Formats: sequence, structure tokens, C-alpha cells
Amino acid sequence: MASTKIRRLQLPLYFVLAYAITWSIQIPAYLYATGRGESLTNEANLLHFQGLFQGTLDPGFARVFLLAVFSFGPTLAGLIVIALVQGRTGIRELFSRLGKVRIPGRWIAVILGTPVALAVASVAVGFLLGGFHLSYSPLVPLALALPFLVYLLIFTGLAEEVGWRGYALPELQRRHTAEKASWILGIAWGLWHLPANLLMPYLAGLLTVPMAVAIVLGLTFGAVGWTIVLTWIYNNTGSLFWIIVLHGFYNWVMSYLVLSSGNYLAQVASGILPWAIAVGVLKRYGPETLKQRVPPAGIAGSSPRSAGT
Repeated sequence: MASTKIRRLQLPLYFVLAYAITWSIQIPAYLYATGRGESLTNEANLLHFQGLFQGTLDPGFARVFLLAVFSFGPTLAGLIVIALVQGRTGIRELFSRLGKVRIPGRWIAVILGTPVALAVASVAVGFLLGGFHLSYSPLVPLALALPFLVYLLIFTGLAEEVGWRGYALPELQRRHTAEKASWILGIAWGLWHLPANLLMPYLAGLLTVPMAVAIVLGLTFGAVGWTIVLTWIYNNTGSLFWIIVLHGFYNWVMSYLVLSSGNYLAQVASGILPWAIAVGVLKRYGPETLKQRVPPAGIAGSSPRSAGT
């Protein structure tokens, strides 16, 4: 079993490992790819996989590409810390949540409907505020929509969520309210994306100070809003499986509807609009647990609304 010191420092250890595993691979990969005129975005990565399967991807770049996409920093960090601190019992408990597929149908509707609603609302805001202009062009061909979804489920959902929501969120909620845990995790999650969002435009000579400030604010404040929504869904379903599905599906919907719209305001709106849901669920479910409140036993005639749900 882990020492008392490791148990006490397990959360800092987790975040250090999540960043170190990812960035130590990701940053050199971005530098290498940029030098070759290549990109390592989710959309580009699917096309790289296509080239790999067809035998047209340069072998030197293929090795760097595969190392980068399989780094799985947050998930590997979560598995390492759980194994160190909780041992086999913790790993078994984690996999029980990972294998929890059966949840109420209304929550499946929330999981699949929320990304679509947010994307449509974001595009509508961008269209209205952007002079009624959209230059829609899919970043991934529609013929590859299903492989792209599978890619995102594995290389964004599975690669991250076993760590973020599988380990870090439950551990944070042992010490903090659901809202405060979401703020801590959301900021850490957002900053984890810095190389992907700052380094590439910097290397391309496109990064300005105002752009950098906007990116950092979007990655932190915007990520917190979406993290509160994810905490709400996770706490009410207990399913890590569906959180992975939500992560990948959200990125898929956003790529096809928001990123492919060619509208910068729509992209900004997609980072802000989750806060509308976050504020609503905080008010309805309460910041302590973000879970549906159960009326006290023995109170006749209690209804969900009268009980404060």
C-alpha cells in the first residue's frame, strides 16, 4: 500500500504526471510536425491514420505521429496513481465504472443531445453576430464521419477521461464540493491543452498577444463551465463509459458543426454557452454534489420540485 506521504500528495502527483507524459511527447512532436509542414489536430490525425493504412505516410513522421496520439497522458497518470494509492481494489472499482453502460434513458438523451444543442446554438450566435455569414467546409470528409467518431472516442475520450473523471474528479470531490472540484479540474484540464492551442499558431507565426490571452481565458474559464456540466452528468450516472462517449461525441459534433463553419464567433460562443447549462444545474441541483436531491423519508406528498430538484 502507498505511504501516507504519497496518499497526501496523490492529486499533485496526478496532475504533474498528466502534464509531463503529454507535454514531453506532444511538444517535440509539434515541433517536428511543423518543420515538415504537417499538422497534428484531431482532424489531421484521422487523415494521417488513413495515410498510414494506405502506406502513403512517411515512415519517419509516422513514428512521431503514433507516439503523439498514443501518449494518453491523463489516463496513464490516473492508472498509475490509482495503482500506487489504491492498488488492485482501486483498479477494479475504476473498471466497474468504466463498464457501467446501463443508465436511465433520459441521461443518454442528455449526453447525446447536449453537444448538438450547444453546437447549433453556437453556430446560430456566430451567424447572427457575424453578419449572417458562414463558409461551411467539413474539416474531415463526411465519408469519414464514422471513423472520425471512433478516432475521437479512443484518442480524446478514452485517452483523457479515465484520468480526468475516472480518478481526479472523484478524488477532488472527497475534499471539495462538486462545484469547487469542477473549478480546480476545469482549470487544470484547460491549461493541459496549452501546447495544442498556443504552440501551433506560434510556430506558424500567427500568434499575437491578444490571441494568446483570449486562448488562455477560453481554455480556463470556458473549460470550467463545461466541466461543471460533465460533473453533473457523471455524478448522476456514475458511468465513466458514458463520459468517454460524451467527450468523443462532443468533439465530433463541434468539429463538423462549429469548427467547419469557418465562423470564429461561433467558436467563441461554443466556449461560453456551456455556462448557461452550468449555472442552471448549479441552481437546480446545488453546488455541494450536483446530484438529484432525494426527499427525506416519511414526508408524504413530496414531489421532485418541492424537494428542490
